[in-house]
Amino acid sequence: MAYQQTTIRKRLFKILRSCLFPLILTILVFIGGVLLFNLPDACSDAPENISSQRTAAQKQYNDGNYKEALVLYEKLLDRPENAPDNEPGMVGNDLNIAINCLANLNRQNETDTLREKVIERHAGNWQLLWSAAQSYQNTDHSGYMVAGKFERGSHRGGGKYVNALDRDRVRSLQLMVRAMKLAEIDGNKMSVAGFYQSFAGMWLINRYNSQASWELQALTDISKLPDYEDGYSYWGGETRGAAVDIEGNPVFYKLPASFESAINDGERWRWSLMKAVEKNPGLKDSILWTMAGFFRQQFGVETMASYGWWGRADDTEEASGTYAVHTLADDESIAKLATGIRRFHLPDEFNYIKIYKTLGENQNGYRENALQALADIYTNRRMYQKAAAYWQQVLELPNLSKDAYNGAKERLAQIVDNWGQFEPVMTQPYQKNKKDKGASVEFRFRNAKTVDFEAYEIHVPQLLADVKAYIKTRPNELDWQKIDLDNIGWRLLENNEQKYLGKKAAGWSMALTPRENHWDRRVTVETPLKKAGAYLLKAPLAGGHVSRIVIWLNDTVIVHKPLDKENMYFVADAVTGEPLSHMNLEFFGYKH
Repeated sequence: MAYQQTTIRKRLFKILRSCLFPLILTILVFIGGVLLFNLPDACSDAPENISSQRTAAQKQYNDGNYKEALVLYEKLLDRPENAPDNEPGMVGNDLNIAINCLANLNRQNETDTLREKVIERHAGNWQLLWSAAQSYQNTDHSGYMVAGKFERGSHRGGGKYVNALDRDRVRSLQLMVRAMKLAEIDGNKMSVAGFYQSFAGMWLINRYNSQASWELQALTDISKLPDYEDGYSYWGGETRGAAVDIEGNPVFYKLPASFESAINDGERWRWSLMKAVEKNPGLKDSILWTMAGFFRQQFGVETMASYGWWGRADDTEEASGTYAVHTLADDESIAKLATGIRRFHLPDEFNYIKIYKTLGENQNGYRENALQALADIYTNRRMYQKAAAYWQQVLELPNLSKDAYNGAKERLAQIVDNWGQFEPVMTQPYQKNKKDKGASVEFRFRNAKTVDFEAYEIHVPQLLADVKAYIKTRPNELDWQKIDLDNIGWRLLENNEQKYLGKKAAGWSMALTPRENHWDRRVTVETPLKKAGAYLLKAPLAGGHVSRIVIWLNDTVIVHKPLDKENMYFVADAVTGEPLSHMNLEFFGYKH
C-alpha cells in the first residue's frame, strides 16, 4: 500500500512538473516584459529614438495636427545642447516648424518666448542661431503693445498697434554676429560659406531696392535693440536714387579689411560676400552674380525710368547730353542718383558690365544668365547691334532649354527683323473736297525698306444695331466688351468678329528708309481715306509682321453739356463746327 502511494506521488509530481513549470516560466517572462516596458525611458536619447521622435513629429505636422506636433517639437528643442547624440544641424529646422505650428494655432504671441528660450538653451549652436536669425527676418513684424508688453500678431481687446520691423532686423543681426564667432572654428567650410552668404543677404534686407538702398550708408548699431515703432511695418518708399557723397559723387561700398573696420552696412555686406568665397571658392561666380545685380540696380541706365525715359521711347530722336545712352563706354553709366540724373565713371570693382562679361566667358551655370543680362543692358543703352550679338551667343549655347531658345530667338528677331507699329490716333474729321488730303496716321518702324497698306471698311450701323439688340436682352451682368464701340479693333482681332468687316477701301505701298543701328524711325502716312466711317488699317511687312489700327473719320460731332435738371446736345459739322438742324438723335443705354 505504501509502495502504491509513493508511486502515485511520483506520477503526480511528473505531471505537475511537465504542466506547471512552463506555465510559471510564461508568467515570469510576462512579468519581466511588463517591468521592462514600464521602466524609465533610459534609452530614449538613443540616436535612432531621436530620429523616430522627429519622424513622428513631422508626420503630425504634415497631417495638420499642429497641437500634437508642437508638443513633440518642444520636447526635441528642450534636449540639452551638449547631449552626445545631438544633431546640431537639425535644431534650427525643429524651431522653424514649431514656430509654424504656433502660427497655425493662432498663437503667434508665443513665438518670441519660444524662440528666445531655444536660443538660450542652444547658445553654442551656431547653426541654430543662424536659423533663429532667419526666422526673425521672416516673421510677422506687426503686433500690439498691451500693458507695456509686445504681443506679436493679431490681438483682441485693444492695445496700441506697433511694428517690430527694425527691431527684428537688428535682433537677427545680433544673432548672426554671435553665430559668426562660433562658425569660424567649425571645420565644415561649405556650411560656413553658406552662413556668410546668408549673412550678406541680411544686410540688404529692406535696403536692396532703389527706395531704401541709401540706408546702407549707415552703420547699424547691433549692441542694442531699437524700440518698437508706431503703425504698420512698410518696406519701400519714394525712389531716391543711389546715394552720393558730400561732393555729389555716387557712393561705392568698398571691401573693408575686417568686419570691425567696416564704416557702413554696405561694407559689411561686401565683407560677408568675401568671407563666403574665402570659405568656399566654388561660390565665386554666385557672389559675382549677386554683386553685379546690386550694382546694376544702383547704377544702370534703367534707373532713369522714373523720370519718364525708357528704352525705345526715344529711338526716333537723336538723344543728346544726359540721355545719350548710346554714347556710353562700358566703364560709364548714366543713372538717377539721389541728387538727380548724372553721367559718371564706373570703377572696375563696381562695373557690372565687366562682371557680367567675366561670367559670360566662363563655362559655368551663370553663363546663360550673364549673356542675357548683357543683351538687356545693351538694349537699354540703345546699342542694339551689341545686344543682337549677345542674343546670338545665347542661341549658340549647348544644352539650351527649348523655352530659353525660343525666348532668345524672339528677342533677337525684335532687334534685327522688320517691325512696324501704328502710333495711337484720335478721331479725325472727314474731308469734303477731293483736293483735301485723306486721314493720316503715324507709323513707327525699324529695318524695313517698304510697307504695303490695306484699308477695310467697318460696318458701323450693324455694330450699333447689335449693341442695341444686346442691351434689349436685359442681361443680369453686362459684358462691357459687347457695348464698347471704341474697342472694335480688339474685337475684330481677338474675338474674330469678321461680320463687321466690309470691303477693301484702299491699298497702296510706301517706301521706307530705315535708320542705322536698328533704331526706330517714325513717319507720317497720308491715306486716301476721306469718306466718313470707320476703317481697319493693316500694314504687313516683309517677314510676316503685321500692324493694325482702327481709324475713325467723322462728318458730325455731338457736344453734350449738363444743365440744371436737363441735358443739352449740340450737333455740328465735324470740319466747320457749324450747327446742323433737323438731326434725328436716338438714345439708348443699359438701365439708364
